[in-house]
Amino acid sequence: MAEPPTEKTVPPWLYKLFTGHQYPYVRRQAKFSNREHKPGEERPEPTRAEIDAKFWEIFPRCWVKILEEVKTGMIVSFVELGTYPPGGYQDLIDHPEEFLAKTYGKKKIKVNFYDGENFVCTINFKVGGWTGHEGH
Repeated sequence: MAEPPTEKTVPPWLYKLFTGHQYPYVRRQAKFSNREHKPGEERPEPTRAEIDAKFWEIFPRCWVKILEEVKTGMIVSFVELGTYPPGGYQDLIDHPEEFLAKTYGKKKIKVNFYDGENFVCTINFKVGGWTGHEGH
């Protein structure tokens, strides 16, 4: 029988999405958490360990909203396709393209992650051979 992994892991794309500079939510939470600083002084940037700790605090409580990008003329809008509760989207994390294609078909899809009411990050997928909006 295989030993269960002792270290928590997520796919690299997900970790980078949450902790990279494009979406500062996790980084900012780490920067302004219970760190000592002198009033009036700039807070130091969080360390990798502080960012990791904050990621593992925030990610497990995040829920997901799936949206389809719909282009009508020059207007781009988004139609909500579904939501998933915290811990309820492991297939999406492990195999995003396959999960989205199987569940929603060929579409241009936006996946938003939220911590409660707070937007955390988003990623776009061109799913299942999606090549363009109809009529173009």
